[in-house]
Amino acid sequence: MDRRTFLTTTCAGTAALSGCLSALPWTSGGNTPLPEVPGGSWTQHGADAANTFAPAVSAPSRAAFAWTSSAFTRWDPVIADGTIYTTNFDPSNDGSAIALDAQDGTEQWRTTLDREGRHGRALLDGRFVVAHDSGLVALDRQEGGVDWERAVEGIDTSLAQLLAVEASTGTIVVPYADGLKAFGATDGERRWKTPELPGQRVTPAIADGTIYAVGSVDGTDTLAALALGDGSVRWTRSLDGRAPSAPVVTDHGLLVVDDRTLVVHDRETGDRRSERHSFDYDGTTFDATVATDGTTAFVTSDDGLTAVDIADGTTRWHYDEWVYTDGFSVGTETVVAMADGGESTDRTITAFDRETGEARWDYVMDGFHTPSIGPILADGAVFFATSSTDGLVAIGDVPE
Repeated sequence: MDRRTFLTTTCAGTAALSGCLSALPWTSGGNTPLPEVPGGSWTQHGADAANTFAPAVSAPSRAAFAWTSSAFTRWDPVIADGTIYTTNFDPSNDGSAIALDAQDGTEQWRTTLDREGRHGRALLDGRFVVAHDSGLVALDRQEGGVDWERAVEGIDTSLAQLLAVEASTGTIVVPYADGLKAFGATDGERRWKTPELPGQRVTPAIADGTIYAVGSVDGTDTLAALALGDGSVRWTRSLDGRAPSAPVVTDHGLLVVDDRTLVVHDRETGDRRSERHSFDYDGTTFDATVATDGTTAFVTSDDGLTAVDIADGTTRWHYDEWVYTDGFSVGTETVVAMADGGESTDRTITAFDRETGEARWDYVMDGFHTPSIGPILADGAVFFATSSTDGLVAIGDVPE
């Protein structure tokens, strides 16, 4: 039985309860609040400083359309305390930072920054921090007022989006043309600058006083560890392939997809400890994003969605249809991803069982949709956007 047939037959009798095979009805208008305020947090790209893509929250038991924000955006939001913080940095808009009520999508405040292009977004120390092409700005989360703003030389639109923050020390880390710069969250003053790692293309991970980043050394893609306190380089290790994934920190080691292989590196030395999975894909390029719940690595790639045991490398399950490789969410029971719906030509937001890979529910997006924001999971809600929506879409356990 193929996946589409399985979903149709198993959900037909329980659609009123489960929300299986829901269709995307935003063209009909109307907004419905989610039944409860979505809990949990997603404070930066990758959900947290370790790049796990795994907020400790549950997906909704079913997924029906709740609301669409009227605020245009193509940029991943960040979420905390029932509020979504987003931006509309686009030439046709006013380049604003915007706060939305996560339950019903209503706008709480908007601050015009008059910026455009790619940029980074993060929540840190009570502030909504935005890194753009010429600097940093920190806004008060409650009212949206500008707390401080700093000009930063060397940041360009391709690097500002790689912003990473670390809560315990209040540190903001921004890649720039030649390496990394660190700033304090309280006043935006620069703490240090290191020029040893140019050519960055993925977001750094931060854990236990160490920054793990991928850049270029002598023209070779290189994994590096730097001290969070002063930016000094602790170790570097050359990588085998081009366009490696962003590093992910776990107790088992540092996870990176390198040359179509999931590799575990020692966090203290950078040594290549083990190869856990080789992906069956022979295209010219290979894009992948790694997430983890601590024991399993979940990888969205050109090879589909794969769950791999980090300790022994066994494949727990594999979904071999197309998935959006740039963003997904690992919840406490499910993995939520944007995918192709098997035999259907429609794309879906699908909640896969974290242990077995079986689809718990499937939210169908009728027609053609180019992803712009991958599924971001809060407690009881999923947020995303596509080319067919002007703003953020919320789905959850609301009446059909």
